[in-house]
Amino acid sequence: MIIDDFMPKVGESSIREELINCLRGNPKTLPSMYFYDHHGSELFETITKLDEYYPPKVEVPLLRSTAQKLKHELENCDLVELGSGDCSKISVFLDEVPEEIRRTIVYYPVDVCKQAIEKSACNLQDRYPEMNIHGITADFLGHIEKIPAKRRRFFCFFGSTIGNLTEEQAMKFMTDLGKVMNNNDRLLLGVDMVKDIDIIEKAYNDSQGITAKFNKNILNVANDHLMTNFDPEEFEHVAFFNKKYSRIEMHLKAKKDLEVTSPFLKNQIVFNKGETIHTENSHKYTVDGINKMANAAGLSVESIFNDDKKWFSLVEMVKQ
Repeated sequence: MIIDDFMPKVGESSIREELINCLRGNPKTLPSMYFYDHHGSELFETITKLDEYYPPKVEVPLLRSTAQKLKHELENCDLVELGSGDCSKISVFLDEVPEEIRRTIVYYPVDVCKQAIEKSACNLQDRYPEMNIHGITADFLGHIEKIPAKRRRFFCFFGSTIGNLTEEQAMKFMTDLGKVMNNNDRLLLGVDMVKDIDIIEKAYNDSQGITAKFNKNILNVANDHLMTNFDPEEFEHVAFFNKKYSRIEMHLKAKKDLEVTSPFLKNQIVFNKGETIHTENSHKYTVDGINKMANAAGLSVESIFNDDKKWFSLVEMVKQ
């Protein structure tokens, strides 16, 4: 097992500068990557098991059925998972691939967190001892060219992670990916589809309030880095579907006028009652939107695999 590390070393001062700039912006924002400290990761794990949170419930069976249909496409190829995380989804996928095909695969998990790759790669090596694993610590938005291209590649981008990008970021990502893909390279892209708005909004406003705790926890992360005096209970969790941009938006809304201080700030950050911090977007797609992304990458859509309700899709694209 090999792990190549291409991530630049980012100091605490750079993190503080990013957070301050976001909180000084108009509108105020906090990058969603800061949801995932230890407590935030635990809360998200709980979210994935909630009745209202449908994505894992439709994506996991879809991964199984899709793998059964595409397993022969994986023979003698490099399997590249972008944003691999804990590798739980690729495990569902690989369980449906015969061992004789897995023997011919080199799996490349790509993630910004080296510790996550080390842990998940060890687990995968135990689970699939016949398969070669080559981890890459990198930001797939900026280091896509670091992925080896000696053999035919099968890229996987699961979990509708692309939905967390802005439209501009998603189109740039697809364009950049298309440029480094070679003829006959493939992409299997997970996308959350447009559906009944009530279903979508309930997934981000669960009855137990776990998503609200998850959203508010980003203020604790800001406190850790900036030594600010954010009180999460002085903010209300707000999540709604924005029809214009076809996305769920998550915000934190100030319940009253507030002044937030930090030793790293000359002046307070002032909140008026009702003012929000925009914390996350989750775009939902139509077939037209899928085709638009494929065209940006110069890829052809081979197949669109759906769950029974067509709530989620896995889109197979190929470079020709």
